Amino acid sequence: TIASNRIDSLCYFIGKLVRFGFFLLMIFSIFRYTDSLAGYKPYEILLFFLTFNLVDLSGQAFMRGVYAFRRYVREGGFDYVVSKPINPLFFILSRATDLLDLLLIPPIVGFIIYCVHILNVDVTITSVLHYLLLLMIGFVIITGFHIIAAAITITHTENSNSIWLYRDAMTVGRFPPEIFTFALQMFFTFVIPVFIIVAYPSKAILNELAPKSFSIALVYSILFFSFSLYIWNKSLKKYTSASS
Repeated sequence: TIASNRIDSLCYFIGKLVRFGFFLLMIFSIFRYTDSLAGYKPYEILLFFLTFNLVDLSGQAFMRGVYAFRRYVREGGFDYVVSKPINPLFFILSRATDLLDLLLIPPIVGFIIYCVHILNVDVTITSVLHYLLLLMIGFVIITGFHIIAAAITITHTENSNSIWLYRDAMTVGRFPPEIFTFALQMFFTFVIPVFIIVAYPSKAILNELAPKSFSIALVYSILFFSFSLYIWNKSLKKYTSASS
């Protein structure tokens, strides 16, 4: 698909780079007038932003099929899936992979490594493992969000905004949670767990994450993913096919 639409794909890729560049410009423009933001230095803020991009792009790259699932249900394509010997949820989540998003992941990982090097943080094997494990926990939660969005699409085919609600909420993770009020911090930690997905890994590599937070993130991800599977199974039982 990318090879047959080279100009569109190139413009899309350049657009992502421009968007990424403008946000970097905004961060460094802010620090022209202040030395810190909620106690964080410029490259620490940048680490939050890069981690946000890493987890957000990973979700988009590997689960792009959810974004077009509404049309798939309305046009009857899902009828053929549920009648075949394949897990329909696996099919939905993995049927479309965005190569252009995947191409952006290696440079972002390189930026993260460079950012940590500039910060001169006392990086240990433990902190790196915690960072990677928390990224995996965040990806589990992101997968749960996509499963819930797919489940809502089955029961309410007119609903196309659930996945975009998640995408908009995720942008909160670009900045450290400390810039928000306590109430908002709790909301974006336990209701829409953006800070668990983004802030916890960033704090782990900065050696600022409390030990209990790791346990909270692990337990929350298991409960949230289990809840998403429950919602999916309930929705799937209500599916009757496009023709009916």
